[in-house]
Amino acid sequence: MGKRETATIKDVAKLAGVSIATVSRVLNKLEVVNPETERKVLSAVTMLHYQRNAVARSLKLKETKSIGIMVPEISNTFFTEIVEQLEKLLGPLGYALLLCSSENSVTEERRKLSLLLERNVDALLVIPVSDIGDHFASPALEHTPLVMLDRKIEGLICDVVLTDNRKGAYDVTNALIREGRKRIGFLGGDNHVHTSVERLHGYLDAMRENHLEVERDFILLGGMTQKAGYTLMEQALQLENCPDAFFIVNDMVHIGATSYLISQANRERRNRMVFSTFDYLYYAPLLKFCHYAVAQPLDMIGETAAQLLVKRLEGDRQDFPSTIILEPNIHVMEENGGVMTDEKCKASRSRLTPRNNRVFS
Repeated sequence: MGKRETATIKDVAKLAGVSIATVSRVLNKLEVVNPETERKVLSAVTMLHYQRNAVARSLKLKETKSIGIMVPEISNTFFTEIVEQLEKLLGPLGYALLLCSSENSVTEERRKLSLLLERNVDALLVIPVSDIGDHFASPALEHTPLVMLDRKIEGLICDVVLTDNRKGAYDVTNALIREGRKRIGFLGGDNHVHTSVERLHGYLDAMRENHLEVERDFILLGGMTQKAGYTLMEQALQLENCPDAFFIVNDMVHIGATSYLISQANRERRNRMVFSTFDYLYYAPLLKFCHYAVAQPLDMIGETAAQLLVKRLEGDRQDFPSTIILEPNIHVMEENGGVMTDEKCKASRSRLTPRNNRVFS
């Protein structure tokens, strides 16, 4: 074997003085092998720097041990937190995660889906861009397990893992109302995104139940991104008689709105503004206008999705399709002026500590 050639399983078998089948049994731990024979094989693997060919192995076994994950944008911390949980759970099982972004575009979502299927991923975990989902009903996906996370597409037959978005939005809007807020706007969102629609319904439920006027001019939809939050906050403050309280649809819009207030609004306006929001992540205490935040159970979302996926990969189709809805918690930002107004908030307090074990370069 030349210096620059890659060692093959045949080379390992020759050096160890065993058959190719024996090398395969040792590497794949298919059955008990004589300890001395195993030692010879592993020694030969080390000496030759042998690396198994995953592509060749996948062709033989008809599986790639890879899972395609698609999210609307990688810059969204909530999405990356979910991916991190999936990696912790699926990595030890031997799966490699192929992560890609649909860039908040249905066109790009179609393209990335095609790319993942071309790479023969064993399964897919998707946070969809919108309610358009005909490409996920393609015959090409007939034998590829698909789990939708965070959002669902009506009419699409697949497993889904969700948080109770409507209830979470209802609870934090009610918290603002109990604090004494009478005029509350709604900032961010998209009528084609399941989570956005559910959170708008939750906000409206709370306002109507408390007999408060819903001011249509201050239901400001326009996206789920940081840029949308910045633009919508600017737009709101330019309107006459803008409310001093808003429910914000997600963490990215929240960051954008906060950035605009800090950099562009005058001190008087900043001192009056109060938010409630969906998503309580590790940087939440820095967002000083927020009094109440919905905390999604990230660990449970990741664990539920991973378990469901492995179940389908093993051929278990019992209770297919499943829709699992998890209950969120409410976090009161007392340091910002939030008030413990009910027993649910108090019970949630001890369970919601931001993750501070992150390392950044």
